[in-house]
Amino acid sequence: MLLRAVSVCALVLLVSSGGSAMDRSELAAVLKTIPPNGPFAKFGNVTMRTRAKQAGMAPVVFPHWAHRKNYTCRVCHLELNFGMKRGDTGITRALYTKGKFCGVCHNGTVAFGVQNADRQCHRCHMENTKELDKRFEEFAEGLPMASFGNGIDWAAAYRDGSIRPTNSINTEITIPFPEKLKKPLKLGTASPRSDVSFSHEEHFAELDCSSCHPDIFNIKVKSTAAFTMDTNIYGNFCGACHMLVAFPMNDCKRCHKGMNSNFSM
Repeated sequence: MLLRAVSVCALVLLVSSGGSAMDRSELAAVLKTIPPNGPFAKFGNVTMRTRAKQAGMAPVVFPHWAHRKNYTCRVCHLELNFGMKRGDTGITRALYTKGKFCGVCHNGTVAFGVQNADRQCHRCHMENTKELDKRFEEFAEGLPMASFGNGIDWAAAYRDGSIRPTNSINTEITIPFPEKLKKPLKLGTASPRSDVSFSHEEHFAELDCSSCHPDIFNIKVKSTAAFTMDTNIYGNFCGACHMLVAFPMNDCKRCHKGMNSNFSM
């Protein structure tokens, strides 16, 4: 359904595209979490094991859904300086207990604290996610449904007011959305599927220009020559988010709206 054979040429493009591609084992792990292979509650959860294991603690499980309902992506990935790609941030306990990264909100006032003795370690360091999964099921009830990802149509929930995430915690002045970008961008395809209609406006509602440019998409002319379905699936370009957090790329018709229903990837 999702994975196709990747040629040697495609792998060369992955390296030269400037992205941080997954290898095959990483992709296989991702595919196991994407419905229908995995449950809705686990899609988008980030498990951080390395430093927790070194400290003799259970791994940290970060649920994007629990934060996304309250804050847009730009709050954490712009104002709090969390990298968009795994491993970019270099977060440590010493940093968040000093009020950096997670510690900005997890201060005992906005959210449960991480700085003092009553820091409730188990809220992040989880032996299992049973309680977290139950919280997700309760949260998802009544929200617009989707067939992939979390089983939630987040864009619809944002539009109809089911969720009202805060777009800034620093009351920073952000640039207005450029008028010339309001018209959807039409992207042709070389495969037997429909063209893609990309909306800058829908992405700008929760992100910032710097979220994608230039690290994920270089805006120079012809800088996306390596932009293919293969490179996306392996975590480059759109796949940086749409394989791990945003609706996964086996939800073909979310982008290829006129695609023949008999065609599958």
